[in-house]
Amino acid sequence: MKKIILLLLIFCTSAFGYYSSEAFIDFLVQPNQLRVRTDRVGAIFGNENIRAAIGLTGANSLSGIIVHNVTEFEYLNNSKKGLDQFVPAALAGIGYKMGIFGIGLGYEFKWKSPTYMVHTPILSMTALDNTFRINIPVSIGVGQKSYYHPDRESLKGTMVISTGIQARYYFNTILNHLRFFFNYGNSTVKEINNPSHNFTQQSVGFQTWAYFNYDLSDYKITPIIRFSFDTALATKYKNVTKTYKTVDNYFITAKGFSPTGGSITEGSYGSSGANADYNNGDLSGGYIASIPGSYYAEEPYRIGIALPVGFRTVSESGTIELYVEPALSLTIVNAKRIYSFSEAMLKGLGNLTEDDRRKSPFYTFGYVVYGELYIRPRPRLEWYTEIQTGGATVAGELANTSGSTSLILNASTGITWYF
Repeated sequence: MKKIILLLLIFCTSAFGYYSSEAFIDFLVQPNQLRVRTDRVGAIFGNENIRAAIGLTGANSLSGIIVHNVTEFEYLNNSKKGLDQFVPAALAGIGYKMGIFGIGLGYEFKWKSPTYMVHTPILSMTALDNTFRINIPVSIGVGQKSYYHPDRESLKGTMVISTGIQARYYFNTILNHLRFFFNYGNSTVKEINNPSHNFTQQSVGFQTWAYFNYDLSDYKITPIIRFSFDTALATKYKNVTKTYKTVDNYFITAKGFSPTGGSITEGSYGSSGANADYNNGDLSGGYIASIPGSYYAEEPYRIGIALPVGFRTVSESGTIELYVEPALSLTIVNAKRIYSFSEAMLKGLGNLTEDDRRKSPFYTFGYVVYGELYIRPRPRLEWYTEIQTGGATVAGELANTSGSTSLILNASTGITWYF
């Protein structure tokens, strides 16, 4: 593993790429550029027909860190040897395009822990002079015996497969374009010494976004309609007793899986990690519940509706560009059955009754204001930053109702050089 991390570090410091597997859909249509932002760094380059991209992305809360060995002492178990961790995902891609058709291939690697890593091959295509675009990433998370604690940690036999397919069609009329998303995830955790003892979690979902454009004399208005639906499918248990330690999640992804000894990442905040060894207790999944933390849900689902309106304007000199997007957002989260998590722990899942069930869904309705600022001191050099305020979200997540209205500055900021 050390050799892999060292090779990736040498490889990526020579030419970073900012595309992630989920955003690879624009790979064939973007101009040559070097981009350095808080959560990504990379380059896309090539000529009119051959395109290439390379880089790092997805560092999130550890923005700017590539490799480190700062680990909790308890996890090291008194070891004098540090654990090297490769924080972001590394991606490389190459493509070919001509007038009516283009195709791109990519590969993304994500290190999660000594017991689990994610490999993502990517297929991206354009057609009809870029009017139609599609991106198909397939993430494969593979568990293994820990190379750091081989005597007490293993996810051997565990596998997570997920995809987030995105397709776009551009009309270039008042209805500018449509975006379609399809998500599917399948996570199987097997007991390392008894593979016939296992459980499988699945989720499926889709989104539809419609973009409209109205060009006025000095600015552009872009009304947007976004609808999303995600649901957890029933967990399948094979020779395993169902317990509260495995919770259903409506967004199963390979990169969101929290492995044994893994660091807390997006999609798994608060998870103590999956367990595939009976010697360490009952088998458990690598995901948290898709509802507020004090509840236990079976087969939860999410419905999200957002109505943003974008306003874009550029100064006469072209040096300053501003985009602001206020939005109304409604998110509803419900499930086949919802119980208090404390009651699920106290009584056991098999002893819960209808009297223990929550009878109403969770919902939040509110607004969010999002903005982007571009400053171009030279035509080829651009500085970018994001600003956001409001308690709601257009991403289909329940809003944070426990805090005050927040202002998020530098959520993503950095420079782009076009060459």
